[in-house]
Amino acid sequence: MTVYRTRTRDWSTTSPAATPLAEPAVPLPPTGWLADELFLIAHDDVTGRLRVPARTVGRGLAAAMLADLAYVGAVTVAATGKVVTGTAAPGAVDPWGRTVLRWIDTDTPHPPAAWIDRLAGHAYRSVADRLTVAGLVRPRTVRRWLRRHTGYPPVDTNVAAWPWARLTMRVRRRTRLNTHDSTLARLCVATGLGGHILGADTSTARRQLRQLLTPVPPGVDQLLRPLAATDGRSRHSQHGQRGQHDRRSRR
Repeated sequence: MTVYRTRTRDWSTTSPAATPLAEPAVPLPPTGWLADELFLIAHDDVTGRLRVPARTVGRGLAAAMLADLAYVGAVTVAATGKVVTGTAAPGAVDPWGRTVLRWIDTDTPHPPAAWIDRLAGHAYRSVADRLTVAGLVRPRTVRRWLRRHTGYPPVDTNVAAWPWARLTMRVRRRTRLNTHDSTLARLCVATGLGGHILGADTSTARRQLRQLLTPVPPGVDQLLRPLAATDGRSRHSQHGQRGQHDRRSRR
């Protein structure tokens, strides 16, 4: 059995022809939802441990869920900049998606950033439950100190690693990403998982990734921007803190 272990390497400094790879076959069909694939990438494909803080993953999953709804026509961003429901058939989304649509339909209109904040606290558990029902992960509760923590190790390592393997190989080959993978890559970078798919989260690696992205629909782009803006502020803050530390060290 082929196992796609998620070891990272800086592909921005590697020739795409240096070590050609064959496209792996997916052992089981993926669910097709961006939120599900982001969830799998955000967890270790063996232990199920989170790669980035839970709060960050929650915001990323919230944005991914909104993007999923936008792709099936269930939500859109109006000219006012507020998220509104679309015309998708009820069967195009799952029960949790229908719950989100009811919230959007009955609440005061809000911009994408507000909905990402609101859904962030619910998104992780809803995606975890969906993947559990699909048989892709299994909940496992462990005790750490005086608290209980539920992790979600994968049922099949190959399936769990597939979204990462697909993105990493296409970035490594300098292959232009389709709309789905372009959206997923942007979500990964904005959720702090850029280094995991790029090998190194450097300005060079990000610039090379941008050259591979296919433009996403305007409505989806508007849903992703708040997440990217938060990532940008975080990186700027970290850069400023490092600069202050360096200046203090030289004194």
